[in-house]
Amino acid sequence: MSQKELAALVATRTSRKRTISSTSFSVSNRTEPKSIIEIHIFNDSLPMKRAYCEVMNPTLRAEQPVKQEEESPGQVPPLTEEEQQRHDELRTSGSIFLQDLPCFKLQQAQPIAGSSPIPKCRECRRRNLATTEGESSSVSDVYCRFYEFRRLQFNENGELCVVGFPNPFSEPSPEDIAIWQPDKNTPPTSGYMDIQVCRYILLHAGDQFCYIWHQEAEALSLHQNTDGTIAWKKAVKGTREICDVCDTTLFNYHWTCRKCGFGVCLDCFKDRKEGLRLRRAENAAQKGCDDYHWLLCSDPSGPQEHVPTELMLTQIIAGDSLNVLGRLLHEVRTLWQVPQVCGCLLSKQPIEDAESKEVIQDMIKESQLKQHTSYSSLASEQKVHQQQRLDQLHATKLEFAKKLGIDYVPGRVWTKETLGKDPITTAFDNLKHINFLRKGLAGLRRFLPPRTMTFAYSTQLAPGVPHDFLCDGRLLRLTDAMHPDNRVLFQDVWKCGQPVMISEVARSLNLDLWHPQAFCRDFGDKPNDLINCLNGNLVPNQPMRHFWEGFQCMSKRLPDAYGKPMLLKLKDWPPGDDFAEILPTRFADLMKGLPMPEYTLRTGNLNIASCLPKMFVPPDLGPKMYNAYGSALHPDKGTTNLHLDISDAVNIMVYVGIPEDGDTRPQMAATQKAIEIGGCDYITRARCQSPDVLPGALWHIFPARDADKIRDLLNRVTLEKGFRLEPDHDPIHDQNWYLDDKLRARLFKEYGVEGHPIVQCLGDAVFIPAGAPHQVQNLHNCIKVAEDFVSPENITHCYHLTHEFRRLSHSHTNHEDKLQIKNIIYHAIKDCCTILSRAVDKRVNAEITKLYED
Repeated sequence: MSQKELAALVATRTSRKRTISSTSFSVSNRTEPKSIIEIHIFNDSLPMKRAYCEVMNPTLRAEQPVKQEEESPGQVPPLTEEEQQRHDELRTSGSIFLQDLPCFKLQQAQPIAGSSPIPKCRECRRRNLATTEGESSSVSDVYCRFYEFRRLQFNENGELCVVGFPNPFSEPSPEDIAIWQPDKNTPPTSGYMDIQVCRYILLHAGDQFCYIWHQEAEALSLHQNTDGTIAWKKAVKGTREICDVCDTTLFNYHWTCRKCGFGVCLDCFKDRKEGLRLRRAENAAQKGCDDYHWLLCSDPSGPQEHVPTELMLTQIIAGDSLNVLGRLLHEVRTLWQVPQVCGCLLSKQPIEDAESKEVIQDMIKESQLKQHTSYSSLASEQKVHQQQRLDQLHATKLEFAKKLGIDYVPGRVWTKETLGKDPITTAFDNLKHINFLRKGLAGLRRFLPPRTMTFAYSTQLAPGVPHDFLCDGRLLRLTDAMHPDNRVLFQDVWKCGQPVMISEVARSLNLDLWHPQAFCRDFGDKPNDLINCLNGNLVPNQPMRHFWEGFQCMSKRLPDAYGKPMLLKLKDWPPGDDFAEILPTRFADLMKGLPMPEYTLRTGNLNIASCLPKMFVPPDLGPKMYNAYGSALHPDKGTTNLHLDISDAVNIMVYVGIPEDGDTRPQMAATQKAIEIGGCDYITRARCQSPDVLPGALWHIFPARDADKIRDLLNRVTLEKGFRLEPDHDPIHDQNWYLDDKLRARLFKEYGVEGHPIVQCLGDAVFIPAGAPHQVQNLHNCIKVAEDFVSPENITHCYHLTHEFRRLSHSHTNHEDKLQIKNIIYHAIKDCCTILSRAVDKRVNAEITKLYED
């Protein structure tokens, strides 16, 4: 190893972020490959500086300096003619205005030499984004915490002064209020959502919103400043406000420093008041923080600790919109017969409106006729035609039921026990059998018991839907990806937190686009990092041709230091935010073929992330690609170690292959042995032995309810091996473990935890619920593509995981909250209440018009 390579290797041991020249590690000749340097990645890396805001462009991220850096006069861009003219007018009139320039540019608005400048925010600075030669001019982007937040005024002497902050009740405009409050004029963000979809979302997400509402009200009692002022921080398009302590998205109430703009969330403020430290104080002292990991104030007089009693309570939601929506939610759920288990007083108050109740009851029955089973708003013309025939059939049955006085509800096979029951109203019947109910950081976490399905039950629930059951009846496999009635079976299993597999998805995709040769042709010369799955080491900055050529040819695989072919996977390519830009044709092909489009599409009416207004930074939901060699010959090495995700996901196998040069018999034998050792049932093993089926990857997906038991086992094993437990890390989130057959057997014996062993073949789509720990071992060379989504059934898991991630170390990849789950819940509830309220008004007006006409 050369001195240059050794120095680069040593440098990486001190930081998670690597900067290694591509010329330092090049492979010049594929026939005689040179030794490739592998870099070991440590978890105990130096903490990275955190970002304050995140804009639509993922490259525009500002690192927060511990100490304020002064801009030299030559660096500060001058005021434009329009800016200068506007400030001259404000200086003449003496009017109060919201800060419309970054702090460092406001210094130029001071015409009097020697006048005291107003305090600059801790992040206000200009970033030069030009990185390549030949660009005509640099593009600058500015971050300022006081932008459109601080009120300014020129005094009699022409000096610029701070005169306070906006009032949340008197200063928001109608446009600002329309973002947060449902009204009759603002269209919902989510697009088309019918009555049954709205009721279904309110059923699963309504109680979580009520918990958030009451948690926000708690902020008023925690506020310690004698001033009592509540400031309003307007939501700025393309900016995501995050807590300076835990990196969680600031939803509404938080506390702000008037001098530097430091912001702290409700949970961190509560921890400080109770004397709880989020992380170890010895680490915090090295970063310009106090003992509670709060950043020091960047006041010009010198660094100072932020005192909770001096911070200003700030809200983001305009006016009283949060309380308005909270009251409307309970009223709507009562009127529309949606069960409420939040336990608050509003949920128990009856609404005396007989006429509205009767109208709504008729509308519920009509919406059930339209929905039937899984009638989707995204259905094709053929599905619509099929649904019209079903509507005629059910209309006849409804008329017959009315004559007999039966309260008929369509879409199910009826018995004496089920006849007349509303599927929304009776959805919580299974709550009598809850085997795990926990009150914690996330309020009520409901886990329905695992469902073991039988054909006798499923064929009654959704007759005509082709399906079978794997994992001894615990895994639903839908065999027709485009069947219009898939949703009824899917939801029945999905609400219990169990994974689902849908086969034959490849029929809707152009598989030629997803072949390794196509990627090698299009992106072979592009450099990217690789990971050796045998030891977890990083192989940096390699042309992707070396990876893609090894998919089909063992002799072209990169060798390690001992000359053996490495077991590689492609790291983080393409970047999630850039998938549609880098791979536009493949992106369009994927969106066309996604199964369960009402859940998985970005515009799906059951993907409640679609309810987030466009002015907010969209959450990173993919798509993402997972490309790796097969590792069946190494049964104790996983391709993707045990971890869990904050959102739901669907993972589609788009390519499975075996190297063409060499004897494939050992690989095939090892694959069948891995499937047997993996605990797969007889039906799965029989399927994988079929000559027309090539197994691609072995999954183990564990119930979300058992995550704490898995943590306990892994922590015990860590201590048994003589290692100590890191306080700011988590054995699942760190992704350092792959549960082999011995660990899985111990997990079942000591904790009673049994996962779902799933073999994913070409064209199979695996649905993974949020919060479910899972791991993957590629049996053969695989290309998989995944899309994340946020389903109403698992919204409580998403909320709970947000609190789990905030307690991880700052250097952890999962630490920062990018999902904004509180904002998603808020706007999903707002859209549903808006749609249902408008539907009632429209129906009542139609009835009144009809009466007048008669």
